[in-house]
Amino acid sequence: MRKKWKDRLGVSTVIANMLMIGITLSLAAILVAWAGNSYGAFSGGSQLFYQQRGQALQENFVIEEVFFNKTSQQIFVFVRNVGLININIVAIYVNGTSLTPVSGTTHGWSTFSSCTGGVGSVCEFSLNWPTGSCSPNYCPWVTGNIFYVVVASGRGNQAAYTARGP
Repeated sequence: MRKKWKDRLGVSTVIANMLMIGITLSLAAILVAWAGNSYGAFSGGSQLFYQQRGQALQENFVIEEVFFNKTSQQIFVFVRNVGLININIVAIYVNGTSLTPVSGTTHGWSTFSSCTGGVGSVCEFSLNWPTGSCSPNYCPWVTGNIFYVVVASGRGNQAAYTARGP
């Protein structure tokens, strides 16, 4: 009689399989809940990134012309908005020298005021530098010097223009 009870004390293979499936499904549910929270936080940041990049792709501008006035020591830069949305010009670089829209001077160059141009509009920037600002390696108003002008927007787009000095 003792032998009969030993056979009945074990768990059947069907019950063991049901327990393993239940444990696996519960672990999968916990994993999905955890991954969903992590992915939700990540996708919120990526959605903002792609929205900003979409706006940057709609923004387009060109430097139409760069004029030099040797008597007044000025460079005039004309930027046209040819994109689908307004632009906000925040920086101009001339030969690697950064100009920022703040008061004061930077490296001998006068700063400019930022321009928010609507679609089809033209922004004009007049850049000054003092007379006699020649360094031993560079004198800007020597006839024939090359000026490399880069205009940057608030969304990170840039337009470049190369001009020969007066």
